[in-house]
Amino acid sequence: MTCSRCSTVNPELARFCYRCGAGLTTSADRTSHYAASPGEPVRALALVSTLMPHVSGSRHHLYKWGLALAGAASLVASGFGILPVALICAAIALPGVLLMYLYDHEVWSDDPLTVVAACVALAAALGVGIGLLANAFSGSGAIIGLTNNLPSTGRLLELCVVLPLVTLIAVQVAPVIVTSRPRFKHTLDALTFAALGGASLALAESIVVQHGAFSSATVHNTSSARDAFIALTLGFAKPIIYAAAGAITVMRLRRRTSAYPLGLLEGFLLIGVYDSAVATLAIYGDRGVVLTFIIAAITAAVGLIRIRDEAHAALLDEATEATVAPAGHYGGNCAECGLPLVAGSAFCLACGTAVAAMPKPHQQHIASYASTSA
Repeated sequence: MTCSRCSTVNPELARFCYRCGAGLTTSADRTSHYAASPGEPVRALALVSTLMPHVSGSRHHLYKWGLALAGAASLVASGFGILPVALICAAIALPGVLLMYLYDHEVWSDDPLTVVAACVALAAALGVGIGLLANAFSGSGAIIGLTNNLPSTGRLLELCVVLPLVTLIAVQVAPVIVTSRPRFKHTLDALTFAALGGASLALAESIVVQHGAFSSATVHNTSSARDAFIALTLGFAKPIIYAAAGAITVMRLRRRTSAYPLGLLEGFLLIGVYDSAVATLAIYGDRGVVLTFIIAAITAAVGLIRIRDEAHAALLDEATEATVAPAGHYGGNCAECGLPLVAGSAFCLACGTAVAAMPKPHQQHIASYASTSA
C-alpha cells in the first residue's frame, strides 16, 4: 500500500503510514487520531495527554486522579473557609503532577537538575516578578481584592496590554533555555517544559498576588463558593493558560517556522483575555469572580486545543521531513498497542502513535533494538 502523502510503500494491513503518519484507510482519518494519543481526536479537551504527551494510555488515569484529588482537596478547604489551603492545593496540583510525569517517564533524560533549576526555580522567580508587577499596576492585583470602580484607562492599558506582554516573554524564558540543549531539541520537549515552566510561573505569581489570603490559615468569613471559584481559577485555569501561551510560542520557535510571530500573537491573546477579565470584572463582586472563572476556563480550553493542533502538525511534518530507514526488519514494539514497528518507523502503522511521543526509555529501546537487528 503506497502512501499518497509521502509515497512510502507500507505493508498491506497498515492503517497509518509508518513514515509520515498519514491515514491509509477510511477509518484512519488523522483528525480523529491525535498523533500522541491516537485513541483521542486531535481537538479534544484532554489535559493529561496534551501537556504530558509521552504518557502511555495505561498511565493516564494516575495523573488524572492526582489532579482530581488536588481539586477535591481545594474544594473541601474552600467549603471550610480556609482559602490559603484551597489556593495551595489547587496551585501545586499541575506543577506537581508534571514533575511526577517527568520522573516516571524520564523525560528529563538524566538531567533533572537543569530541568528543575530552569523550569521550576527560574520560572518561579520570574513569577514572583510578574506578581509584584501586577500588584504595582493594580494596587492589589488580586481577584479577591475587589473594587467598586473600573480602573482608569491608563491602568487598564497596564493590566490588559503591558502585563500580558511581560508575562508572555517570561513564560518563554525557562523552556527556551532548557530546549537549547541538544537532548531536549524535539518539539514535544518544548511542549512539556513550557507546560512545567508556565505552571510554575503561575504558582509563584498567584502566591505573590494573593499574599493577603495567607495572613492566617484560620477560617475566613467569606463565601465558600467564591473561594472555590478563586482557587479553581488561579490553581487550574491560569496555569493552563500560561502553559498554552508558552507551548505555542516555544514550539514554533524550535521548529524555526515563519509562524512564530503569529504564535506570539496567540500567546498574547490567551494571557490578555485572562488578565482583562481579572482587571475589569472585579467590580462585580461574587458575580465577577464567577465570570472570571468562566472566561478563564474557556480560554484555557482554547489553549489546550491549540497546543494539540500545533503538536499534531509538528509530529506529522517532522516525520515527513526526516530521513527514515527502509523497511525490512522490525524495530521493537509500539508502546501504545504493543504491535511490532517497522524499522525506522516514525509512527506505528497499526494505531498511529508517533514514536516521538512514546516514553523516552521505550524510544531508546526501539533504537537499540533496531540497531542490533540491522
